[in-house]
Amino acid sequence: MSKTIFFSAVILMATSCTGRIKIPDISGTVYEAKTLKPIENADIYIDEDSKAKTDAQGRFLIKKKMYSEKISVGGEAPPVIYKMTISKKEYKDTIIHYKNLFGGGNKNLTVKYDTIILKKK
Repeated sequence: MSKTIFFSAVILMATSCTGRIKIPDISGTVYEAKTLKPIENADIYIDEDSKAKTDAQGRFLIKKKMYSEKISVGGEAPPVIYKMTISKKEYKDTIIHYKNLFGGGNKNLTVKYDTIILKKK
């Protein structure tokens, strides 16, 4: 009986679920290229669930998205990869590609963009 409990515990520890990062907390500020003034109401878009608008100071925040993943002993953290589009009607879109090869296991991962520039069309 004790061997059964021991092996069950080993199997349970070897394969279990853990939380992973799909999208980290992302923040930043968007400015106009010539005047360097903040741009209000710019659209920040990653996907339907991860989008935001800039405020009067050009700032935005996209909250982190998590998912559960079944892992086994020695399993590596998955990468965090996203494409973020910043747009506003009278400006050219700015696209930012992000890739962190082992970021999916870091539950405190945050990405901050201090300055994102949009140019007029």
